[in-house]
Formats: sequence, C-alpha cells, structure tokens
Amino acid sequence: MKYIIKISPEITIKSKPVRKQCLLMLKNNIKKHFDFNDIKVNVTWNRDRLNLEWSSDKITKILSQIPWIAHFMEVETFALPENKDEIFHFVYEKARDFYLDKIEWKTFVARVKRTWTHDFKSIDLERYVWGWLLKHAKNTKVQIKNPEITVNIEIKDQKVHIVKYRIEWIGGYPIGFQDKVLSLISGWFDSWVSTYSMMKRWCEVDYLFFNLWGSAHELWVKQVSYYLWKTFSVPHKRARFITVNFEEIIAELLTKVNHRFRWILLKRFMLKAASMVSEWHYFALVKWDSLWQVSSQTLKNMHVIDKASDNLVLRPLIADNKQEIIDVASKIGTYNFACNMPEYCWVISDKPATWAKLEDILAEEENILEEVLVRAVEWRKTEFVRNMMEEYKNKDATEIEVAFLPGNEEIVIDIREEADIKKDKLVLENVEILEIPFFEINHKFKDLDQTKDYLLYCDKWVLSNLHGLYLKENGFDNIKIFRPLKSESKCNI
Repeated sequence: MKYIIKISPEITIKSKPVRKQCLLMLKNNIKKHFDFNDIKVNVTWNRDRLNLEWSSDKITKILSQIPWIAHFMEVETFALPENKDEIFHFVYEKARDFYLDKIEWKTFVARVKRTWTHDFKSIDLERYVWGWLLKHAKNTKVQIKNPEITVNIEIKDQKVHIVKYRIEWIGGYPIGFQDKVLSLISGWFDSWVSTYSMMKRWCEVDYLFFNLWGSAHELWVKQVSYYLWKTFSVPHKRARFITVNFEEIIAELLTKVNHRFRWILLKRFMLKAASMVSEWHYFALVKWDSLWQVSSQTLKNMHVIDKASDNLVLRPLIADNKQEIIDVASKIGTYNFACNMPEYCWVISDKPATWAKLEDILAEEENILEEVLVRAVEWRKTEFVRNMMEEYKNKDATEIEVAFLPGNEEIVIDIREEADIKKDKLVLENVEILEIPFFEINHKFKDLDQTKDYLLYCDKWVLSNLHGLYLKENGFDNIKIFRPLKSESKCNI
C-alpha cells in the first residue's frame, strides 16, 4: 500500500533551503509518530510531497493526526506502457478496476493531474476515461460540477497513480519548527482549540492549568491534555503540564472584590502567575479569548487584563465565533470532552464589567494580598504529559450517589456563595440545611459530625459534584449530591 502526502501549500512557495528543512523535519515527525505506535515505515520525499509505503489499517488514523499535512492519498501505482498508443486504455483499465462499482447509481467525473511533460493533455485523458466508464457502468452519468464521485488519477514521469481516496487535513507547519509557548487551559472548548491552533502552527506547547475546583477538575483537564498531546504532538517532545492551585485566589475574589470585577481580576492573576511560571522558558503565553464572545472579553477588558504581564500574549481565536470554535473541536476530537466539562464563569461573576477602567481594577486588586498569588505559584506541580496519567490507571472510578429527596437523618449543605443564597434561598420542610460556601467546604467539612450523612447542593450541580468527588477521594463516604425534583419537593429554587 502506498500513500502520497502533500505538504501545506504555504511551504511550497518558500525558498529551497527552508522547504528542504521543513520536509526533513516533517519526515522525522512522521517516523516518530509511527515509531510511537510500533510501526516501521519507509518515507521518501521530493519537492512537494512525501511518499510512504506500508500495509496497515492504522496508517490513515496516524497520518490524520500530524500537523503540516495538507492532504494525503492512498494510491495504487503502475508503470505506464512504453507504447504511447496503449497509455489511455491502460489508465482506463486501472481506474475501472477500482471505481466501476463505486460510480453505479451516482454522478462522477474523472480528473487527471500530470507532473512534467507528456505527449497528451490531461483533459483528453479525462474524457477517454469517463467515456469508457460511462459505457460500462450501470445507471450513472458524468457531472462536471459537484459530482458524487471523483475518479482521481495522477501521472508522474512514467507512472500512473490511481487515487483510492483523498483526505484533506490541517496544513500548518511541523511541530518544533518554532519556539515553545505556554498555553493557559481551562477544560472547555476554547482553550483546547487555541492550544491546538498553536500546535498546528509549528509551536511546542506546554500546558498551564489553574485548578479552581479540586482534584476532579484537575483529572478531567489532564485527560484532555493527554489526548491532545498524544494525538497532535510529536511523541518524543516532552510537553509539561503545570498545575497552579487557585482555590485560595477564588476564595479571596469571592470575599474581598466587587462581583463585577472578579472575572477580570481572575484573568489578571492568571497572567501574573503565568509570567512567574514562564520566566525565560517561553516566548509567548496563549489564551483562549474570542472577541466579545462573552461580556468580559471586550477589547478594553483585554487591554486591562494584559497590563498584568509584560509577556507576549497570543489569542489565536480572537476573531472566531463560537460555532467556528465548536466545529474545530469536533474535527480534532475534543468536542465530547468539552461539552461535558462545565464552565465556571457564572460562579466567578454573574454580571461582569464590560468596559473596566484600569484604575478601578487596580484599586480592587489591592484588596488581595500578593503573598496569596506567590504562594500558589511556589506550590505549583509540574509533570510530563506523557507520564501524568500513570497515577490514575489503577484507581477505581469514583461515583457520587444522587439524591432527589433528603432522608430523615440527612443534612443538606448549600455550597453556593452568600449572594446567591440571599437571592434564591433553599427551603425544605423538616430538613436541616447548612450554608457553607464551596470555597470553604473542602477544609470545613472535616469539622462536621461525621456520624451524619450530607447532601451537597448548588443550583447548577457543577460545584456540588466536583466537591463531592474531592471529599470522597479524601476518605469521606457520607456524601451525596442533592438534585431536587421540583414536582416532588417543596424547594424554593
């Protein structure tokens, strides 16, 4: 089985030394991917393509995960007859063997691409091929524009390649062609697509994760990071996953800062922490912002946020709309991860300022001690992405039981913050309700009466589930999640 791999067109126009360097790097990257999957392949190259020979069902999947490939084709190759009068019918016969059954009951067209000089024109060979196919195929017709089947034929020198299928891919540059960047990741659609965008455009990427909600949140994000690295990076590149615990920062923001400025300040603290982590190891920080996608992502707010760091901040999604981002997430395989990963913006700030002034932000920022951020960065954890999932392989999945009505002896803990509780108080008849905000539950729960069973409640069930997982992982088995059914309870929610 033979594959022809076409490189990104933006490379073919570069100078010969640069093109040669890129092709050599891509060839090595491809071999690394196949070595990682225990497959040995033979890769050769010329001006604008790579040729790969092997027989394996895994080939297509692996090739579709390598940046800088514009498209690739599985082909069958045959030597052209020396007699020029036999060439047209020879090419038709080879095309017929593969395509005749496929074009029945469908529209089709034949397309011929020639490289170098031959004694015939491509259009003449196309007409010959589709004429004979039309004669022998059942219930089919030629359609020049938008046919259902395209019979692709490539002729180079004295060989003809019958293209069995062609897969368009992501283009870009080979990983490692440029320098390292540090990508800030959250776990939802945007951060994975922005990270992928930088991988596609040649950069080696390390991951910086700000843990806001405990170990369950961290594990979820690690799983997607590992998938992204394994799928699109070069296996020998030792990408790092850096975790900075931001739970104390969240607690500070929720207790000391005006709610309209919390989200902006959180992003400023993220940039400050990223700058402290990056030092001189990275040439840029990567963020997932898309202009005006949410109210906090205005140009003025981004200007205020970026003042927190002297580093170059890249936003590859700045002009993309949400549907474009989701489409890319579907293409690269992170959609199913991300659509099940809750967003937390609503927890930080319910009505964020859209046109924040720098002086107002700086005034609010003074309410939070600098040592809180310094401590978070100093206690960061750094792991190699390749190895970080090992610790989870032998762990049993932790499940949290869901309760729709409290039992007689169970106590409900409302873990929403005080402002949300005041706006929409939870009321249950004959049930004890404790109010402990989520940013305090992890360290206050141990002081409760452990002979009792507790139901964690928040109106969107995100934080209750995450903190329930965290507590259960830390040995507390008296935890359930409370999701009241309105028709079966007297909850005022």
